[in-house]
Amino acid sequence: MRVFDLTHPIGNNLPVYFPWHPATMLEQTANYKDNLCVVHRLSIGTHSGTHIDAPSHVLEGGPTMDKYDPSLWFMHAQVVDFTPREPSRGISAEEFRAMNIHEGIGVIVKTGWDVHFGSVDYYKTYPPITNEAAEFLVSKRIKLLAADTPFKLDVHYTMLREGIPLVTNLNNMKDLPAGMVKLIAAPLLIKNGDGAPARVLAVVED
Repeated sequence: MRVFDLTHPIGNNLPVYFPWHPATMLEQTANYKDNLCVVHRLSIGTHSGTHIDAPSHVLEGGPTMDKYDPSLWFMHAQVVDFTPREPSRGISAEEFRAMNIHEGIGVIVKTGWDVHFGSVDYYKTYPPITNEAAEFLVSKRIKLLAADTPFKLDVHYTMLREGIPLVTNLNNMKDLPAGMVKLIAAPLLIKNGDGAPARVLAVVED
């Protein structure tokens, strides 16, 4: 058994999509000398680093993160490998059809773009999943969509109005093999959360 940690570490000034998104700050508030322990204060946006989007992120009145059944965060998932992927080259529905997507499970999209996380080009020229591809994945009744990239706004609407959560900005994808894995994607349980940072693991049975 091999366990792959697909999570970007949380630290100061995680890259964010929009300039108005809150910056991440990690500040030490206690130390061993004065307090006999170390404590930090963490300030982070709900869509920073590796995170999961709930429908309420883009749909007013949509379900929030805390309304999901927790069994959703542990599932069988199919890794589909589109590496190497050129910048800004969209992933089409036809390409997904060629991957023989299984119905009723999670889908993990591997493009190799995670190595650019933190660069000026990460959010500008990532290879996006097209909306037509998203509509195809909805037709396959997938339970969750994860990728090592951000997602376009139209894909947010297509997936989230069907209640399919989006796991965004995966990491350490290089050695993750294509095929079936067990996925653990555990968001912070934020009351009325529109999204949440998450620890994401993939388990490969050898």
